Order: sequence, then structure tokens, then C-alpha cells
Amino acid sequence: MNSWSDRRIGLRLLLGLSRWLGVSPPGERLAYLHLVWSVLLLGCVWFYTLNRLITMKFYKQVLTIQKLFYFAEYPANMLLTALFSLRVYRSARFHRQLWLQLCRLQALLFEDATAAARQLFAGFEQHALRLLCVIIGFHAVCAVVDSAWLNFDWRLSVPSNCAHQLPSLMISLSLLQYVLAHRLLCLLYAQLNQRLAQLRGRPVGICVLALESQSLEQLRLVAVALDGVQAKLLARFGLVLLLSFGNSLLSLSYEVFNVFRLLELAQLSDWLLYCYRSLWLLLHGARIWFVLRANERIVEQKCQLFLLLNQLEASDTRQERSINRFLLQLQTNQAQPLAACGLVDLDTLALGGVSADIFTQHNHKRNLILFFVLRQFVNALLVIVIFLIQIDLGNKSLRGFV
Repeated sequence: MNSWSDRRIGLRLLLGLSRWLGVSPPGERLAYLHLVWSVLLLGCVWFYTLNRLITMKFYKQVLTIQKLFYFAEYPANMLLTALFSLRVYRSARFHRQLWLQLCRLQALLFEDATAAARQLFAGFEQHALRLLCVIIGFHAVCAVVDSAWLNFDWRLSVPSNCAHQLPSLMISLSLLQYVLAHRLLCLLYAQLNQRLAQLRGRPVGICVLALESQSLEQLRLVAVALDGVQAKLLARFGLVLLLSFGNSLLSLSYEVFNVFRLLELAQLSDWLLYCYRSLWLLLHGARIWFVLRANERIVEQKCQLFLLLNQLEASDTRQERSINRFLLQLQTNQAQPLAACGLVDLDTLALGGVSADIFTQHNHKRNLILFFVLRQFVNALLVIVIFLIQIDLGNKSLRGFV
């Protein structure tokens, strides 16, 4: 990922801003200076976050359980920023080696590697630039709304934005880099499937059969290497993805409950509070969705890979052995992605190999996977929201309001 900055201006902006916020690996010459800057930045985030936890007062009576849900986001943000800055993106060598491996795989998958790289990165860079602009614009709007809620008093708005917007922006940029890495990996999986589909249309002949077996073996090695890259990404990001998912789920549930309470009390005059709650709902919902979507794209491509392998017709025993070896390698590979950041385990191998007829239509396959993941997430969200509503109604009943 570190070499993206040598190719496209959008990725330069992304990595430049991420390095400035301490959530992207620096160059070797600036490693120690960047480490000192990252520690100072984390100290600023932690200081203002702890100050917010100590001095914050609720303008209305709030139950203890509701305070716990509200306060849970602050230590989670502190831990996430520290993990992203000091662990995930601290090793420049890891990301450089990962990038060089992707470049080698790209050269193996595309016949004209130079022209294919330009075509591949053209759409990829535009996608990255759009997401970066959306994130920057979104957090700028959040900062303005937060300052407006505090009457644009810089003595209050600066500490508040340092406790809320600064760590949120660091986390958003960190997750964006993960999503873009999976996006690039998905494009390489798609090209692998396209190369595999081209083998089906070749004429039958002795030389052609030998060439197909050789190409199939090469594609098998590429698939193993792609799975290895994904396994490294999941090993690097697994802990922070689980923490981010849990943090966003709890925050999203609490913000849904807060919107319910605001509507119940009919406080339409507090339009800034509605705006702020809505923005925070959108923030945590988008974090969950983009990470799930990135993993789900890989699931789609792997299912498509199984489908194409099952549809290949072996013309001789050598080709049959190559196909069986390819399928066996995929079935025994444990580097498959876990949907919902490891919380929802989709048996993609069974979906692709055992029940390949189910996925003859691409849209049906995608909808099935998305439905399963979203159902699990919505169930967890509703359980937490209903729990908070029941606690609130029970407290009102005890006080004689219901």
C-alpha cells in the first residue's frame, strides 16, 4: 500500500493525510520522527477524551446503563487509535512486501501488465478519491455541527472536536485503507476468474490441452498467493476489526435509542441535536457496511471461482488432476474471509463447491450472502435497542410516568 503514492494523486492524498494523522506507515528515514509525532497525537486524543469523560454532564436525567452505552465509545476510540497507529500501520516493511506481492500477481494475471495496470488503477484511484472526499466532507460537517451545538465557542469546540472528530477521522481513514486493499484484492480475484473462464472456450487439441493444464496450474498458484495475501490482511486487522465492529454496533444501537427518545419527547426545537445524532448514525452504519461489503466482495469472487472450476470439462486425465488439485487446494485453504469481521462465519466453500447450482445467477448469490449477514446484524441491533427501551420504560413506570 505504501507504493500507491507513486502512482495516483488520490492515493497520495489518502496516504499523506493518513501519515499526518499517524495511521499510515512512513518512510524508513522518517520512521522515528513519525513515531514521536504519532505518540504526541495519541496523547492529545487520549487527554481530551479522558477530560471529556471526567467533565461531561448530561443536561437530562440518564440511567446508569444508558451512560455505560454512551461512554463505551470513548475508551473504544482510544484503544482503536492506539492499535491503528502503533501496531497495524507501524511496519512499513509489511505493507511494502504486501504491495510487491500484489504487483507480481498482477503481472501474472494480465498479459500486458503495463497497460493493464494503467486501466486497473484508473478506476481504482477514482473510487479511492471519491471515498476520501466523502470522509473528509462528512467529518467537516460533523465538526461544524458540534461547534454549532457549543455556540461556536472555541474553548469548548476545540476540546470537543479533539475528543470526537479527531479519533473518528483517524479510525475512518484506517478502515478506508483496509477497504481499498480488499477492493484491489477483489479486482485481482475477478481477473483470475476471467482468465479461468477463458479456458472454457478454447478448441480441443493435444497442444491446447497441455497449455490449458499449464495455465490452470499457474492460476492455482496465483489463487493460493491471493489467499495468502488476504490471510495476512486478516491477521493484521482482525483484532481492530472486531473491536471496531463491536464499538459501531453499540454506538449505532444507542443512537437509534436516542432518536427514539427525542421523537417520543417531541423536542423538535433541538434540530442541531437531531442532526448530530443522524450524522453519528450514518457514521457507524457506514463503517459497518463498508467493511462487510469489502469482505463480501471477496466471498462473491471465491464462490464464482468454485463455480467456474465445477463447470470446467476435463478432456484428459492430466487436466482432470489439475482441476481436482485446484479444488482440493481451495477446500483445504483456511484463509477465507469471515463476514461481519469474524462474527458471522459464512461457509463459502460449501456454497461454492457442494451447491454450485445455486450460484448460476450472480445476483442471486450476492443477495443470499448479503441477506444472511444483514439478518444477523439487524437481529443484534434490535436486541440492544429493545433492551434499552425496556429499561427506559421500566424506569418511567417506577417513577409513575406510565
